[in-house]
Amino acid sequence: MPSSEAMQEDLIRWKRFKGGDAAAFESIIRDEFRALFEYGTRFIHDRDTLNDCIYDLFTSLWDRRSFLADTDQIRPYLLKSLRNRLLKEKERANHLTNFEGWQEQMEPDDNAESQIITSEISAQQTRRISSVLCTLTPRQREIIHLKFFENLSNEQISDVLAISRPAVSNLLSQALKLFRDKWQATISTLFFVLTY
Repeated sequence: MPSSEAMQEDLIRWKRFKGGDAAAFESIIRDEFRALFEYGTRFIHDRDTLNDCIYDLFTSLWDRRSFLADTDQIRPYLLKSLRNRLLKEKERANHLTNFEGWQEQMEPDDNAESQIITSEISAQQTRRISSVLCTLTPRQREIIHLKFFENLSNEQISDVLAISRPAVSNLLSQALKLFRDKWQATISTLFFVLTY
């Protein structure tokens, strides 16, 4: 959970943006774009399409700024907004055409996986972690991304995913248990291969 000081700073910056302060808006874009882009890759494989969706989100926010509610947690607010926009866009694209840019089975993102491991882990271990993450469901990978890559609290994740806090705890617990089990199986297999 962010500190009360950080929440107060977010609230002040958000109110300045809502009041038409272009510098505050630019600082929000600068600070949040990368997190939005990394989260968006959970839904869309095509980076150009994702960039367009994020650009459209920020354009829409600027156009509607005077109608927006206040928030003291900008990142979760933007993540939820982007998620809703991407899901609607995906649904629209599915109705119009068989658009191949959408990613049904989320592939691991090297940048995201590199954040889960420490710098001393070798590239080979990174590939093993990626392969284990690939075995999780898209929802499990999404919740792991929000928890460990975006550092959101369970309450914030609950808001972003529009599910209850107990559901977040259960889903996260299941995802981590499955990850640990599959990681152990991968290590055991590797050990067996290396010893024979």
